[in-house]
Amino acid sequence: MTYWQYHLLFTLPLLVVLTVVLRHRIKRPHILCWLVLCGIVFVFTTPWDNYAVFLGIWGFGEGVSLGYPFSSQATQLTWLGHIPFEEYSFFLIEATLVCLVSLFFLPNISSRKSKERGAGEP
Repeated sequence: MTYWQYHLLFTLPLLVVLTVVLRHRIKRPHILCWLVLCGIVFVFTTPWDNYAVFLGIWGFGEGVSLGYPFSSQATQLTWLGHIPFEEYSFFLIEATLVCLVSLFFLPNISSRKSKERGAGEP
């Protein structure tokens, strides 16, 4: 199984379902928080994942990925160039799933406000 096949089977379907279910609850502040989280995830996870692969803690088999976006840097740097495109996609997918699952479990304030307004009317 390739890394993209993994995403297609396991992570992206859940992402699509949650996005469709929550599409009316996603507001600008949620998107801003998601963008900040994705930035933090990239800044902290990129060097750590690359270094773990460099050390041989884990790796990616031959022919299972689309390629390595910073492979030209791998000979000079231990923290860049050792992970494939799909791993960077995984950073975004997982951060997005965390945000969507959190939003799913948070109370829906807008529907509660409309119910409270409607409760006082005859």
